Amino acid sequence: MSREPRTDNDYTIDALLKGLQVLEALEGTNFEPVKLRRIQERTRLPYDTCMRAMKTLKVAGLAVETARGWTLSARFIAFSRRAAEAPIEV
Repeated sequence: MSREPRTDNDYTIDALLKGLQVLEALEGTNFEPVKLRRIQERTRLPYDTCMRAMKTLKVAGLAVETARGWTLSARFIAFSRRAAEAPIEV
């Protein structure tokens, strides 16, 4: 008995996808600090999910919590710049 071949969607991690949605919600207009409620509105994820994702990103050193809201960390920005400058192999 053979199985149907698996697709990429069969291997996704839902929690990771939600975390990436939250990370993308930090973009804003000019990467200004974003309040958690705004992140929740942009992602349409539950508030608690957004809070846990942001705290996880903070612990990982990828986001910073300020009095004005959440923003990307210098570590994440440096990583992004290096990735943007790297040659792309096709």
